[in-house]
Amino acid sequence: MAAQVLSGSGNVSYTNSTGQNVRLVINYLKNSSPTYSITVSFQGVSFVLPSYYTIGKSIPLDRTQGNAIGQPTEIALSNGATFSAIHDDRSEYIEGYNIIIIPEAG
Repeated sequence: MAAQVLSGSGNVSYTNSTGQNVRLVINYLKNSSPTYSITVSFQGVSFVLPSYYTIGKSIPLDRTQGNAIGQPTEIALSNGATFSAIHDDRSEYIEGYNIIIIPEAG
């Protein structure tokens, strides 16, 4: 199976049904909400992307709110596991995302 690209705006969810492990790389994920967070979940783990934060593999850390936050931008998903990025208020506040899914076998 070839790599897959998830790109767009709004809430995003991906369930690994490849029959193998996959590598999921977040190249870009932007929260444009002034007050609400994005909850990112995978393999029983979750973290919060605060308002006005953007993360990505090659994006410098934004320290405008006085504290550094560190979230993973590359994870492994086992077969059957789900990744999601869901906005806590309105999905249109996920202004954009670009995520690559790379199967274990290449």
